[in-house]
Amino acid sequence: MKTFYAKDFGVLPGKDAAEGLAAVFDRMAEEDGEKELIFDRGTYFVNADALRTEKLYITNTVGDNEWKSGEEPHLNRAGMRLKGIRDLTVEGRGAVFVLLGQACNAVLTDCERVTVRDVVFDSDNPDMHELRVVGKGLFHIDFEADGNSAVEMRGNKCFFVGKDYAVPVTEGRPAGWIGKISVGEENSVKRVNHPLTGALSVRLVGKRTLRAYYPLAPLYRIGDVFCLFDVRRKYNGIVADNCFGVTLDGVTQRFNYGLALVCQRSGGIVVENCVFAPDGASGRHMASVADFVQICMCRGKVSIRNNVFEGSGDDCLNVHGIHFGIRAADGNRAELVFGHRQTHGFDPFREGDKLRIIDKDTLLPCAEAVVKGSSLADENTLILTLDRPADGFVGKAAENASACPDVDFVGNTLDRVITRGVLVTTSGKVRIERNDFRHTSMHAVLISDDARSWYESGFVRDVGIRGNRFGACRGYTLIVKPENRRYGGAVHRNVTFEDNTIDSRGQGGFYFKDCEDVSVTNNRIKGSVKKTKTLRCDPQFRNNTKVKE
Repeated sequence: MKTFYAKDFGVLPGKDAAEGLAAVFDRMAEEDGEKELIFDRGTYFVNADALRTEKLYITNTVGDNEWKSGEEPHLNRAGMRLKGIRDLTVEGRGAVFVLLGQACNAVLTDCERVTVRDVVFDSDNPDMHELRVVGKGLFHIDFEADGNSAVEMRGNKCFFVGKDYAVPVTEGRPAGWIGKISVGEENSVKRVNHPLTGALSVRLVGKRTLRAYYPLAPLYRIGDVFCLFDVRRKYNGIVADNCFGVTLDGVTQRFNYGLALVCQRSGGIVVENCVFAPDGASGRHMASVADFVQICMCRGKVSIRNNVFEGSGDDCLNVHGIHFGIRAADGNRAELVFGHRQTHGFDPFREGDKLRIIDKDTLLPCAEAVVKGSSLADENTLILTLDRPADGFVGKAAENASACPDVDFVGNTLDRVITRGVLVTTSGKVRIERNDFRHTSMHAVLISDDARSWYESGFVRDVGIRGNRFGACRGYTLIVKPENRRYGGAVHRNVTFEDNTIDSRGQGGFYFKDCEDVSVTNNRIKGSVKKTKTLRCDPQFRNNTKVKE
């Protein structure tokens, strides 16, 4: 094994590492055989303006209708850019990389057998701000901004300012979401309206303290925290695109402008001993604008073990495929289109892949074909050559049945999740075991499937949820709810929920729709839960869903 040291490429603690990181990873791409790259322990600064840019289409990120004037769509920059690298281990030894400006932490494309170990990523002045209620009167509320936020008056308006932004504090931002953490419920977050809605004026009364005047002050309590962020998902944390054998071991991400980790058309993904959470010293409660982990059209095995997830702006984990629409056909050639504006621009098919044809209304499979060739006609259109005539498929949906990974989600801690804990739609084998689910504002585990909204496929065939603890999770503890418009038979099959502990605090419960071979047994319930609801489930279902306390 060859050993390289980042310091030999000018990458040194306390210095701007942007150009040096580009040089060192260019060298790693040139080297054959096994190799390791070692960083000295310390803090490195990465100036986003000095980073290379590259066009990259990433699933579930900013759509073409969400770009602002002057922005170039899908142009990404990354602190670490690994391209075409094989057999590399990156040893961080606790190195901290602080982004100055907006960028991805790391982007891996066309890589094989890459491990990143013991690295911390953070942002110096992120465009995500938290306001804590520190005082109140009859007609005003005093808010204190978190320690990473800079605030200043410009004329008669108050702005959040950073290296590459200046945003009025009263602006909701495009697609802006506001999270509220109520005093006394430090780890429970829910979506609310902007706290300055209805304010007559806002002025700066301290270095980071805002005083907002209202016709009558809202009923906020001292200690309430509001998290303000733009959910366009322009930049993500770590991206793996068309990679195989990627391992993240002991990697920490303190803040992300989009998805913390997104893997698309990749395989052999391992995420273990990682931390997705804000630095306690920062005063922030949220670590990601969107999902912590997004897995789209991946293959083989995805293993997510022994990680800490705290403060996500969307789902903690979302594993899914894509339902393409079949728009036209000519003999063995089929024209497929992406359905959602946030997902397009990449080709997830390989020769020999199995194409599963789906009825959009029932979400049931109705035919199969083998892919002989594929190419992008444009960013929204794929042309597939199949092993059989495709004329009868027009108007239906299609998914890549060869890109439905097995998933292990084991031994993780989830806390302060603003939507769902785990959303999984894959026909591979799924194990959700020995996790600690805390404070999800929506369902703890959702099994969905749709071909009309997010176009996230598909049906499940083997899901085991065992030995988990569910604490203060709003919504249902487990909900199986495909978004089919017409019943044609069970969509999902073989779901087992057993030996779990539910500390409901008045929440919890189960919802099952259009599924069969479901078992809910030997679970311990603390407190009361919502009533279990079933819709069009198999006759045996009712005999297998008794909750034993």
